[in-house]
Amino acid sequence: MIATCVVATGVEPALIRIRLKFRSRLVTEAFMIAFASMDLPSHQGLYRNTPLALVGLLGSIAVLVGGVAAALQTSSTSDELFPLVITAIGAFVLTFIASVLAALRRHRWTIEADAVQVEERPLVPLTGRRRFRRVPFSEIVGFSLVQNMTEEMLTIATRDGDTFVLPAPGKGLIPVPDKAQLGAFANGLRAAMAAAGVEAPPVVEGMGFWNRPAGLALLGIAFVASLALPVIALWGLWEGASVRNRGGEAAAIMVMLPVGIGWLIRRSWQRRRSVLRAMRAATPKDRHVLH
Repeated sequence: MIATCVVATGVEPALIRIRLKFRSRLVTEAFMIAFASMDLPSHQGLYRNTPLALVGLLGSIAVLVGGVAAALQTSSTSDELFPLVITAIGAFVLTFIASVLAALRRHRWTIEADAVQVEERPLVPLTGRRRFRRVPFSEIVGFSLVQNMTEEMLTIATRDGDTFVLPAPGKGLIPVPDKAQLGAFANGLRAAMAAAGVEAPPVVEGMGFWNRPAGLALLGIAFVASLALPVIALWGLWEGASVRNRGGEAAAIMVMLPVGIGWLIRRSWQRRRSVLRAMRAATPKDRHVLH
């Protein structure tokens, strides 16, 4: 009887410890599964690198003009000229398509407890590099809304000088940006920073590529180049091209192109003046937020 009691008193505590450890492990695994299944606040948008696309368009036009000019100089008969012109047109199309594909990227931000996870990848594989970064809230020094042609993008500036952009959501290559959803995500990100005990900077208007001298100069070059298109269209209409091959629709597009580019120049210049005015009125402490 005494031996049995000794054995029982020695075994029962060990069994209890094993059961408690097993239950604790089950609880921990259940918690990890529940945490992994949670949908963290995230936002994804299609980023269009419009400077790259425009430079690619101008470069492809230069390839086309140079190819046609070279074909005219080297060929002596129409049989020799035709394949060279087709080759120049093919080079133009391939160059432009390559620049457009390289300009399309998916940007995704995910809000965590103390940081925002940034993921940037090309829309088409092998057309650009992937970028992953976990940005702690304490490293964020500024939020701004910048222009990308006709849309607005949310921008994060960090202490080490990095910049990350998040486009507004939308469907298709030319979507209607949902500014309300982008603004709601920005407010959610600032609220998460406040909950983590980090002071969230305000969201202000900022300058993007098209508001800076290089972007304005590129728009000016495109505007000057587009001025030749209405002349060509009007000459074609005068010669009766509107009655053949839908020439009227093409002529209308070419005539309105300088108007659209002029509107973009005016919009970009107005944003630049607005941001510079705000920078002059800001204190030196807050001036780094406006960029």
